[in-house]
Amino acid sequence: MVLSAKQEIEPFVERACLRKTRTPGDLYRFGYKIAGTDMVVAAIEIPARLLEETISSSMTLSCRLTPDGEVIPEPSFEQDRTSSTGISPLPLDQLIRATLAPQNLHMEEATIANLTTMLQRLEESVSIAKDALARCTRRANEHDIQESSSR
Repeated sequence: MVLSAKQEIEPFVERACLRKTRTPGDLYRFGYKIAGTDMVVAAIEIPARLLEETISSSMTLSCRLTPDGEVIPEPSFEQDRTSSTGISPLPLDQLIRATLAPQNLHMEEATIANLTTMLQRLEESVSIAKDALARCTRRANEHDIQESSSR
């Protein structure tokens, strides 16, 4: 096949099934085709399982906090392959501090309503944590009382 100088090519990727023994979507097909047509100039097929494993092995999941208290998961690819996890854990108070930094609030165009919602969610979270701590403390005290009475 000869391409004229005026024909443009464009990249493509698609899930494909080219063999009768495979199910649809078993392969990914990457290549180039003539722009505006289905005429493939060059392509390579890669098993979907291999590609998905490769992508997921170099992907990390982190999260960000919005000014109204929503936690948004964000997948990203590791830039530094020397790190085993790619991301170090961030304590909640540091995440909140970073979220509420003036430059972030300005970029996010945070409103008073957003910040009020976040405060309500944080207060509810504090209440839940206090209740859990009280339950654990009560159980620990009951356990200590039972141990001392059995001696």
